[in-house]
Amino acid sequence: MLYDLAIDEELEKMDEDAALKAWSAQEIQISLKELMRPIVTIDISCSTNEAIDLLLAHKIGAAPVVENGTLCGIFSERDVLNKILNKQVGDLDVIGVKEFMIAAPQTAQQEDTLNIAILYMAQGGYRHLPIVDSENRPIGMVSIRDVISYLVEEFPQEVLTLPPRPVRDALKAREGA
Repeated sequence: MLYDLAIDEELEKMDEDAALKAWSAQEIQISLKELMRPIVTIDISCSTNEAIDLLLAHKIGAAPVVENGTLCGIFSERDVLNKILNKQVGDLDVIGVKEFMIAAPQTAQQEDTLNIAILYMAQGGYRHLPIVDSENRPIGMVSIRDVISYLVEEFPQEVLTLPPRPVRDALKAREGA
């Protein structure tokens, strides 16, 4: 059939293109030091409302929670959505951020590479990865947005030229009214 032949040709072309565009592990060996953003931290003694206000004021999706400068958790917009919104949790001006943060989050070192960050984010379902020093003090943050921006910037042909849907979906469409 004509449609089957077209699908087979398209799949062959896609396999050829994939082989040409395959990224090697070395291409994503950039240090997290080069990707991380400056850190905004939340003190463990903050109320939940203060923490939410800090996220909004800095237009960030997450911030490390620190106690005496050492990382003890992370508070994110996901915590607000999943643990607070539309729930009877009490007075957020009184309840500490400690009640809603994720304790002992996954971290990375600034010497770690992008592929490590991608692995941690994919395995844990994280959108933000705190970067800490040797004494577990937060020094930066890498978000999934930072990762995607880097990949688009470094590999524009591979990322931006992908078709939205393969042609084979169009070939299966009904004709006429």
